[in-house]
Amino acid sequence: MKRADSDRLADIATAIDRIRAHLADARAAEDLRRDATLYNLVIIGEAVKSLSGEAKAERADIPWQQIAGLRDRLAHEYFRIDIAEIEKMVSRDLAPLRSAVTTLRKGRS
Repeated sequence: MKRADSDRLADIATAIDRIRAHLADARAAEDLRRDATLYNLVIIGEAVKSLSGEAKAERADIPWQQIAGLRDRLAHEYFRIDIAEIEKMVSRDLAPLRSAVTTLRKGRS
């Protein structure tokens, strides 16, 4: 079943919000927060892969191909994951991605 861009964008927004919530939960074990973050990054990457070229072109400033590539690395080359790099990426890149997704969703509601 093909899902609309609006559904995929909602998936990305939800995954970002979940990453933020998990990382903010000081009561959760560190390995659980890490695993939840990685899982939600896979969801983001999978959703990005299914976004239309038109949607991606509207926000060409977002590195869509790199996001999809991260998903592939997490799923297939999990043994090469550098968690310190993931943490840097999450702190640096989630806010701009969330902002772009919010903008794109407004144009599709």
